[in-house]
Amino acid sequence: MATDVWSYLSRGSVSLAVFALGYRFFFSRLTYFQWNRVYLLGCAGLSLLIPLLPLPGQFGINTVTEAVFRLQLPSIRSSGGAFHPAEVPRSAFFSAALIERILLTVYLAGCLYKTICFYRNLHAIFRLRQSAEKVELGRYCTIYRQSALPTFSFLTCIFLNSDDHSLTEDERAQVLQHEQLHVTQWHTIDLLLFEIVGIVFWFNPVVIYFNHSIRQIHEYFVDSQVTRAIGNVRSYGYLLLKLTTQPSSNALVNSFSTKPVFLRIQMLTQSPSKPMQKLKFLLIVPILALTTVLCSFLQPAENRLTVQPQSEKPGKGTPIGRISWKGNTVYSTAELTKTLDLKPGDRYDKADFNNRLFNLVGTDVSSLYMDKGYLYFGVDVQENRVGNVVNLVLTVFEGSPTTIGKIIIKGNKDITDAQIRDWIAIQPGELFNRSKLIKSQQKLAKSGYFNPKKIDINPIPNPEMKTVDLAYVLDRKP
Repeated sequence: MATDVWSYLSRGSVSLAVFALGYRFFFSRLTYFQWNRVYLLGCAGLSLLIPLLPLPGQFGINTVTEAVFRLQLPSIRSSGGAFHPAEVPRSAFFSAALIERILLTVYLAGCLYKTICFYRNLHAIFRLRQSAEKVELGRYCTIYRQSALPTFSFLTCIFLNSDDHSLTEDERAQVLQHEQLHVTQWHTIDLLLFEIVGIVFWFNPVVIYFNHSIRQIHEYFVDSQVTRAIGNVRSYGYLLLKLTTQPSSNALVNSFSTKPVFLRIQMLTQSPSKPMQKLKFLLIVPILALTTVLCSFLQPAENRLTVQPQSEKPGKGTPIGRISWKGNTVYSTAELTKTLDLKPGDRYDKADFNNRLFNLVGTDVSSLYMDKGYLYFGVDVQENRVGNVVNLVLTVFEGSPTTIGKIIIKGNKDITDAQIRDWIAIQPGELFNRSKLIKSQQKLAKSGYFNPKKIDINPIPNPEMKTVDLAYVLDRKP
């Protein structure tokens, strides 16, 4: 579990960093505020989503050798063999599992703290709403009068500060117009999204930059709309300066007096970006590509979307005349033939044919069945030679789906069985899955505790109960 968490957080952090650099160098000075807003929101969403996606394996570095796994059971018709992960480095001084648990506890504590802060801010707003005086129910928003905080907006509510007597009626109208634009643009939703990102990646300072940037974009856009409506940049800038001394409000709200005000004034007086500068947003494509490539390097090998080259068809052998399937009910003949990836006219080589049935883990016919619980799957191949071709009749023995019974761990002396079970990808009650067994062995090999060449997984079948126990036989690393 901890390994998956670190993988997610590392890839998410890389995504945030690359997106932030792209925004800082290419988009932050443009006056296309709505476009920038979409970019920032997209960055937040993608940074949460990309780490969850399996990425192509050719971008990553496999630390464990790809393995062939076939079960050695008397009742199974496929032949057996062992698979051996590559050697992995051992932790020199500390227990990796203990350190992971400590770090995970610290991370979860940080998430809890940020969540509590988020809840407190929400609670403060709703408590203020209950005590504030409702002034007006408009078409798009509800206006309240309060004196606890500077004028601000949250979702469809505007909270006017009734104790600020330094503003003229025109200035009050401008402030109200400003907050109404925040409401109609649903800027609060943006802030809530970035609060969620801030909870997940609370340790990453890039999140602070994004939070600051989205607030800036909100204010730049609203400032530009209000000044366009009143037609007087100077008076509006003076109003901004007048309100700079107001205290900061709740972190979840949009407030007129958001700082730094001098950047807002500078943006008001800046010449609008030229239409051709919109072409800069085409840079989003290479930025996204770079993010994907960098994240693929941080993805665990067992989670990568392995892009395996199609097996080369044999150049020697007897031409295949016809391929027929019998006994298959779970998968259609077309599905099995497509997975086998041979057609009439291709050369028949026994070793290659056997590999396509059993030994190309993830792409062979056996994977279709054994990853869906069919432990007792097997195929008998009958060769019928007719002239210069060979016709193949494949009789499928599917059996019934098998579930995992007990997980037995043998040879463990250094760490607890509970820690080992965290590395085992398949648990009692689940359907048998050959790919998950391979993933389990890879994780055990990478742990550094055991000899990776002597990690055996021995299935102990119980055909009557339609279950299979898995005995993990481990050898302590010298």
